Parts: sequence; structure tokens; C-alpha cells
Amino acid sequence: MFEQITKFANEATTNVTDALNENGERFTTTSNQVLDRVLDVNRRIVDAAVTTADRINEQVNVELPFADRLPTPAAAGERYLEFVERAVSLNRDLNQRVVEMIKADNAKAASDKVVATAKSVTDSATKTVTGTAKTATKKAPARKRPAKKRAAKKTAAKKTSASK
Repeated sequence: MFEQITKFANEATTNVTDALNENGERFTTTSNQVLDRVLDVNRRIVDAAVTTADRINEQVNVELPFADRLPTPAAAGERYLEFVERAVSLNRDLNQRVVEMIKADNAKAASDKVVATAKSVTDSATKTVTGTAKTATKKAPARKRPAKKRAAKKTAAKKTSASK
């Protein structure tokens, strides 16, 4: 079961990595368009909420205690939009970094494959040149070493305090 999950995860990672490597620019463009839409929708929602709150406030003129300490709907909407803009900006940066990291990882993996392939080709060429006869290597017997004698560690006696 674990092997199946690992195989699925590896295949999914490979598929996503390949797709991002091939379509990195398109992914970034699409991501930016989605984030622009999210920001636009949030601006419209805040405008509608502020307008509605102002209309309700005009029609229902209720004096609330500590009303001067509460933010106005416009101020709350501005703070919310600042938060959304920061989140969108961070998301854009994250997407760009992910695409760059995947491209760098793929470039490194490709160069590692080239090096490994070249090494295997040179190894196989060396084997064919030297011949196919295997030379037996003699293993040296394991050496037995006497155990080192070490002084036993003395533990310090714990003092108990009978009085406070």
C-alpha cells in the first residue's frame, strides 16, 4: 500500500513539474489573471458593503454607545482591501518563486542526467576496451584488535538535604 502511495505521489509530482516546466509563463500569466479577478471582486464587494452600510446608517439613525470608537465602513473596507492586496502580492511572489525553483531543479536534474549518462558511457567503453575477463580480488581477513581498557566512570553521590 505504501509503495502504491509513493508511486502515485512521485508520478503526480513528475506530471506537475513537467507541466510547470513546459508552461511556466502560461501558469504565471493565468495565476496573475486569477489574482487580479479576486482583487477586483473583493473591491466590488467592499464598495457594495460600504454603500449598503451608509444607506442603513442614514435611514436608521441610532445612537450607539462608543460609536465614535468603531471604524467607519469605509475605513474597515480600506483595511480589508489592503489585506487582500498584500495577500495577492505574496501569492504572486510565491507562484513566481515556485516556477523558478522548478525550472532550476529541472535544469539541475537534466545536467545530472547528462553527467550520469556520460559516465555510464565512459564506464561501458572502458569495460569493452579492457576486456570482459573478471579479475578476482582477494579480500583481506578482518583483523582482531584487543578491546581498549577504560577506567569506569564514577558517579557523584547525590546529597540529600534533610533541612530546609
